[in-house]
Amino acid sequence: MKPRKVTPADTRDRGRPAFWLCWWLALAGFVVLASFAAAFDYFPGDRGLTDAIQKGDARAWREALDWASRLSEWPAMVIVGFAGAATLWLLAHRSEGVWLLASLALTQLNGAVKLAVDRPRPSPEFVDVREVATGLSFPSGHSVTAVLLYGFLFYAAGQALPDRRLRYPVQAVCVIIAGLTGLQRVEAGVHWPSDVLGGALFAGLILALLIWSHRRSRARWPAF
Repeated sequence: MKPRKVTPADTRDRGRPAFWLCWWLALAGFVVLASFAAAFDYFPGDRGLTDAIQKGDARAWREALDWASRLSEWPAMVIVGFAGAATLWLLAHRSEGVWLLASLALTQLNGAVKLAVDRPRPSPEFVDVREVATGLSFPSGHSVTAVLLYGFLFYAAGQALPDRRLRYPVQAVCVIIAGLTGLQRVEAGVHWPSDVLGGALFAGLILALLIWSHRRSRARWPAF
């Protein structure tokens, strides 16, 4: 008797328990982090890390941080989202374009978490506040946008750009924007490092669900 050929569906089924185990563990980690953020205005190590990041005062470094941060706020985030969706549609990757717009919309969930945690922003008593920012601190909204929007762009580029000479530069820019955005929020004195970590973790949880749902939809409706 010949052994049954392993299909892509079999591979997906085998990896599903590991995916959900990791996702639920990450969710539990975020809940713990958010609970402590609700109880404490900042964590041990937040002030030290902020001081270290704010010491990097080279002009080119600050300009790079500001550039990345601007791409994760209104209106640039909307322009990037719709331009990316239109490009994916033209490349015959319509579902990736739709899910990219969904990632843009889901960044707004950050506001509900902020209200629930109710953590104040860093005080000028502890850090050099270099930018005017209102609202609450945890999680960092810029970090949520950067990881969620540019994280899905990273994934979509892997699906839509078979040529590595195009795919790798696009993905590299996505990683750079996501990383520098978080650093900029700390450098500006408007978020603690733990706020940025919380934003990245929260966005990562949503991003994982988006990619999972996209893959399931492509398996069911490959023509879309």
